[in-house]
Amino acid sequence: MFDLRRRRGTLVIVSLVLCTVVLISLQISGRYKGDALHNLGLRLLSPGQRAFHWTVDSVRTVFQNYVFLVHLKEENYRLQEEVRRLKRENDDLKESAQALERLRRLLLLKERVPITMISAEVVAYSPSASFRTIVINKGERDGVKKGVPVVTWEGVVGRVMRISPSSSVVLLVIDRNSSVDCLVQRTRTRGIVEGEGGDRCYLRYVPRTEDIQVGDHIITSGLEGIFPKGLSMGEVVRVEKKEYGLFQEVEVTPSAHFSRLEEVMVILSPAGGGEG
Repeated sequence: MFDLRRRRGTLVIVSLVLCTVVLISLQISGRYKGDALHNLGLRLLSPGQRAFHWTVDSVRTVFQNYVFLVHLKEENYRLQEEVRRLKRENDDLKESAQALERLRRLLLLKERVPITMISAEVVAYSPSASFRTIVINKGERDGVKKGVPVVTWEGVVGRVMRISPSSSVVLLVIDRNSSVDCLVQRTRTRGIVEGEGGDRCYLRYVPRTEDIQVGDHIITSGLEGIFPKGLSMGEVVRVEKKEYGLFQEVEVTPSAHFSRLEEVMVILSPAGGGEG
């Protein structure tokens, strides 16, 4: 079968060669004009030329598409890098804006409360859930003393319990060992806000006869001589009057968000007047 195909191919080639020789001879003898021979040659060669040009055009198109895709991929990568860079810059700007807003509110607090304060950054949190403290980057060399109060623009944070030359440990108001003399702003009822170790506090020693409602705002009384009067302490979220006992149980959500503390203000001067 293979030999038969090869013989047929050979016969075709030989026939084409003989035709070409005959046509050339006819042209030389003048029996055939050049145009006829030229037309015949064109007819014989045009399929091959068309195939050749189609192949060249196809290769050119494929190459151009490949180059285009390479450039497109490079451009896509460049744009992705640009998007990532802009996103980082946007995140940095947002962070800077939030930090400026926190500092602005701290400055407003400093203007509102006429006492000596210094700002400090929170550098560490206590890992213990039963001992609620933070560490700030201001200490004895900055004028910080043991027992002075620490606040934010939101409200009371706690008081300094230990100091070193360059840092201080602050006992948070939600710690079980913390207590602050406070007032119910609406009724002026006094009580002691004590921590319970979690995220809430309790207003203790409030007689059952006092009018305490959910949503009441709790502020510092200033009577203990530590916290200035009128600082925000928290909001009442639950009131329970049991059938027995002298006092009602009042649960308070602190104003300060302790899980998000970054900057605080340390009050250096003795407590004076404030809001009431």
